[in-house]
Amino acid sequence: MKPKTKTVLVTLGVFLPYFVIAFYFAFRIQRHPLPAWFPYFGLSYMLAGLILIPMITRRISRGAQPQIPAAPQPGRQLALRAYAGYLILIWSGLFLYGAYLTIIGNLEWRRAIPAGAFLLAFIALFSRLLYTDIKHPSRPLAPPDAKTPSKS
Repeated sequence: MKPKTKTVLVTLGVFLPYFVIAFYFAFRIQRHPLPAWFPYFGLSYMLAGLILIPMITRRISRGAQPQIPAAPQPGRQLALRAYAGYLILIWSGLFLYGAYLTIIGNLEWRRAIPAGAFLLAFIALFSRLLYTDIKHPSRPLAPPDAKTPSKS
């Protein structure tokens, strides 16, 4: 089985149980209120998944034969970087606005502090990924039949 297929299966295996639980509570919500712990559980589960899946997939692809990657598409890579930056800016604005509302007393601090902590965690995770991508862009490898210039 290819490492890419294994990666997709690991991702589905990690996130599918959460979606099953979410749908269970969504269909059950007509009769019962949503449990207070559920949003925090969902955010924790998603954050843990976003951290653990890359570690697991590196281990899966470690023993595989290296494949020649396709040449990166600069337009697509730039669009993904711009979208990640957009998300970071929006989340940072929401964090600052939530902190302001909490300070003036419009938000209950017992709910605002965990929500702010999750927002900071997602901001830090996406900022680190964006920084790493900008600092170490993937370089296209030369095809195996390409002649490399020799130093004479």
